Amino acid sequence: MSRLPDISKRGTATSVVAEIRSALSKWNVESVSLESQIDIQHEGDRPKAMYLVKSGWIYSYALLADGQRQILFLHQAGDIAGLADFGVERVSCSLRSLGDCVVLPVPITAIATADFLTPEITTYFLRKSAEMQSILMRTLIAVGRMEARHRIVWLILMLHDRIPGSGTRRPIVEIPFNQSEIGDLIGLTNVSVSKMLCQLSDEGYIERKGSKILIRRRADLRSMISYEPMGFSANPFVASGDLRNPGTNITST
Repeated sequence: MSRLPDISKRGTATSVVAEIRSALSKWNVESVSLESQIDIQHEGDRPKAMYLVKSGWIYSYALLADGQRQILFLHQAGDIAGLADFGVERVSCSLRSLGDCVVLPVPITAIATADFLTPEITTYFLRKSAEMQSILMRTLIAVGRMEARHRIVWLILMLHDRIPGSGTRRPIVEIPFNQSEIGDLIGLTNVSVSKMLCQLSDEGYIERKGSKILIRRRADLRSMISYEPMGFSANPFVASGDLRNPGTNITST
C-alpha cells in the first residue's frame, strides 16, 4: 500500500520547501505584513486566497447569534489559514492577525491548478489539514467535556506541543492570547481564566512570566488530563529557516 512521504526527513523537507517556493514565485505571491488585530477575511466572504503564515499568528473565529465570539483555531508559522474553506462558495469563518505577523496569500485560482499542486505540495497540504483536524477534535473534547482547570491545562500543553523541538527544549510556552481571547477559545470567562492560571501557579505546576509560561511539572499536568502528545512531523519551513515560528526563540527570563 502506498503512503504519504515523511516530510520531516531532511531530503523530503528540502524538496517541499523548494517546490512551494517555486510555485509561489510562478504566481508572483509576495509577503504581506499585518499589524495586530487586522481581519484579512470575513465570515461569508467568497474565498480569494489561503494564507501561508510566515511569522506571527493568525486566528480563525466566528461570531455567534448573540454577538459573542468563538475562536476556532490558532495558526502559527508554517500553517495554512483558510485551508478548511477550500472548494466552498462562502468561507465559514473570519481570519484575524494576532500581533504583528507576515503571511503569503496564495490565490485560490493558483491552488486549484495541477501546476501548483505538485505531489510534494499536495502532501504538505494534506498533512497540515490532518494536523488541524486533530487539534480541532481535541479542542472539541476540551471545551465540551473538561472542567475549567483542565481546559487551561490542555491549552498550555497543546501550545507547547506545537513548538518545534518541544520534546527536547526547556518546557516554556508563549500564550499569544490575552485572557479574553483565551476565554473565547476554550469557553471560559476572563475571571475563570485568571483564577485557574493563578491556582496552577500557586500549586507549582507553572510559573508565569508575562505572556510566557514555564511548565514546572509537565508530567503531572499530562497525568491530570490524560494528555497524549500529538507527535506531528517537524515543520519543514521552520526547520529550513524560511519561516519563523514564534515558539522557537522563547527563553526563560
